[in-house]
Amino acid sequence: MTSMTSEESTAWRLRCRTCDITTGALNWVTLLTLSGGPSCPACGSNEVTAQDPATGSAIAFPRPLVPPVEWWQCCNCGGTGLDAHSDTCPHCAGLGHCP
Repeated sequence: MTSMTSEESTAWRLRCRTCDITTGALNWVTLLTLSGGPSCPACGSNEVTAQDPATGSAIAFPRPLVPPVEWWQCCNCGGTGLDAHSDTCPHCAGLGHCP
């Protein structure tokens, strides 16, 4: 049997940004394991903000998707950042990737 720390047992407050209802019921472990994030118990909206009452930390749902960054391996140095003479590659400025 595992014991829960005070952080795990703290109930996060959920505030719906659609209907402005505030409730508190989820611990952070349950909160982060919900596949689509939490939803408002009153209107069902997924536009909610979860806040830890003890620390004031907040998470807005749904989480914004970050677009993947596209980098290409430098065609001059092969991604090492160095040219054949062990100097900084002039093509990628030593970064190892083409912009």
